[in-house]
Amino acid sequence: MDLKRDLVKYVRDKAKSKYNKDTQCFICGDTEHLDFHHFYGMTELLDTWLKSNKLTITSADEIMNLREDFIEEFNNEIYNEAATLCKAHHQRLHSIYGKRPKLVTALKQKRWVDKQREKHGMV
Repeated sequence: MDLKRDLVKYVRDKAKSKYNKDTQCFICGDTEHLDFHHFYGMTELLDTWLKSNKLTITSADEIMNLREDFIEEFNNEIYNEAATLCKAHHQRLHSIYGKRPKLVTALKQKRWVDKQREKHGMV
């Protein structure tokens, strides 16, 4: 089976069912237009994992067979190192850290989210 989409989408499809998405923005409490933000971006994690394991994926079957191993290895980053954010705060975070934030910025992203939460009196 040929690859019809980005590799990370095959992984995300499998992981999504276990996301612990909240019903309100972690920063401001908004309940509309919520996104699940990974501090350790799935695309960056997957790219790094594939390179470190010297894996080249050429078919959908290959990624489907490997995605559970990846999810298991990065379970904490995928499910716990994340926050539910309203669209406005999610966009603002990405305007600061980029569309595909580097993995090394994860702690900075978390601190930014915590500071914004304090500013909104959610602590």
